Amino acid sequence: MRLPVLLEPWRAWLALFPGDLAEPLGEMLLRLHPLVGRLGSATSRPDDLPAGVGNIVPRGSYERMLLTEWAYADAVPDEFLRRAASGELLFTGPEPAGRQRSRRSVVLFDAGPAQLGEPRLAHLALFILLARRAQEAGAEFLWGILQKPAALDQREGREGLQALLRSRTLHSPGAADAAAWEKALGAEVDDCWLVGATAHVAPRQVKAAVCVNQALIGNCLEVALTQRRATRHLSLELPSVDDGIRLLRQPFEPVAPYGVLRQRAGRPSLQQPPRFAVAGSGLAVPQVDGSTMIYPLPQSARQKVGKGRSVPARLNANVIAAGVFSKTLSCVSSDGGSLDFRGFPGPLFGQRAVQAPRPEMEHFRAPPGLARWLPLFFLRSKASERVVVLDIEKQLVAWERTAGQGEPAPLRFRTVVRNVLGASQYGDALFFGCAEDGVTRLYRWFPQSPEPQQIARIASGGTALLLGGGRQWRRQHLAALLAVQRTATDWWVGTISDAAVTVVDDGASVLGVVRSRLCPEPGLVVLHPGKRRIELRSGRERFPLVVSEQPIGQACCDPDTGRLAWIGGIDHVLTVREVDSDTPLLRVVVDGDADAS
Repeated sequence: MRLPVLLEPWRAWLALFPGDLAEPLGEMLLRLHPLVGRLGSATSRPDDLPAGVGNIVPRGSYERMLLTEWAYADAVPDEFLRRAASGELLFTGPEPAGRQRSRRSVVLFDAGPAQLGEPRLAHLALFILLARRAQEAGAEFLWGILQKPAALDQREGREGLQALLRSRTLHSPGAADAAAWEKALGAEVDDCWLVGATAHVAPRQVKAAVCVNQALIGNCLEVALTQRRATRHLSLELPSVDDGIRLLRQPFEPVAPYGVLRQRAGRPSLQQPPRFAVAGSGLAVPQVDGSTMIYPLPQSARQKVGKGRSVPARLNANVIAAGVFSKTLSCVSSDGGSLDFRGFPGPLFGQRAVQAPRPEMEHFRAPPGLARWLPLFFLRSKASERVVVLDIEKQLVAWERTAGQGEPAPLRFRTVVRNVLGASQYGDALFFGCAEDGVTRLYRWFPQSPEPQQIARIASGGTALLLGGGRQWRRQHLAALLAVQRTATDWWVGTISDAAVTVVDDGASVLGVVRSRLCPEPGLVVLHPGKRRIELRSGRERFPLVVSEQPIGQACCDPDTGRLAWIGGIDHVLTVREVDSDTPLLRVVVDGDADAS
């Protein structure tokens, strides 16, 4: 299991859960851990006798004073008095093991009606934290249900967690339960915790009480820890509703593979990578027979995916640029000396036959028969529509059409800007960067704007640009992700205002820039030169994201959602998943080539 560094102390516990549940549970552990603290060793009782002589110490009772000190008292009484006044007398000390005794750490959980539902998620996390806390201190961990006096349980791990989750009752704890626990616990408990809705009903042995209550506003719990007459409060954010239900009902069962599809005809092509739709709602996958499959992508791995839709090969002939908008493949095709525009969602370009003369070679460099489709973007407003293409000479060109009183106005072609390092569309806006005068300038182009607007200037120039984090680009571009390739091996990765250098010096193919729970800083998603791993690299650190038993034929990273898509080089299986999840959102298996299990 891939875990962030901060969750490594609880790896043994989190490994009990499926990978997609370990992450939300781990977040709760991190929030609650500072409240719990550490369990110290128990000091010996005043009436304990020393186990033996194991040390020489400067303090102690005179019955344990060294014989050499008694010799001073007999031979040189004045020196003995001076040594006693100066604290220089020496005494025998007990064995180190004799200073400590075994401890018991007891936790009582309120399983009554006030703690049913979401508060049980906090019980689950506190069970793990307190059990590991006792293990670190070498103490015995025992737990019980407040409504079931004298029934202490020693079970831990999966068995203990299952028993805790099954312990539900409609009986609220009362004074009789507290009195019965006082008698059962006795005086041998140094560490006793209570986890429930209130600390008023508690045995006298309780040293720390954790009150868990549902917050009135928001999807969170209000947690209050009372210990040593001091109270600390915490607002604990809850996992998603689906994750919370699974943690309480089926915490150890992996999610059903809803995203598995069988493709009866055709297979994905390895000539070019899949292409994500704008906003990550779909995926276009070119096929070996020349057709293209469009797959809808679910929002989570627990949603079933719809069947893919095929675009016939005859409609993909001579395609030079393509993109996916509204789950439809939009493309520009070359037809001799003209260009065909097909599949666009707007009324101005959405007509069946939209043609334009092919521009001269110096204005639009896109030879027919390219192995990869050129990047294509579509900007639409009420009054106009633009089809924007980035050609192989890094020129950003556009075909524009405005609405008229009757028929739409004729298409107008123009070159927007040159020396474009990279571009991505987020929603209805296009963001791109250009190399100008030794610096990188970032631009934003809205459909309503006749010209792109400069939004930032990066002092360091580059040769390539990747954008990531679509939500930030749409809301506040200063916090959005970008990666600028400055040299053959150095990438400037981060945000517009804060970035660091990540070195890619082994020939790996850079796919995108994302944020991940694996490291605090943004990183590059790269395809390892061996074609069997997809990694996240930040600075000099490397984190494996995908490890494949066969070579990876093609791979890509969505600049909007950060999702990964790759095709197996041997079985042609298509897989799509989130960066921080091992559960696939979509897995397309070609019949007869691979197993869907």
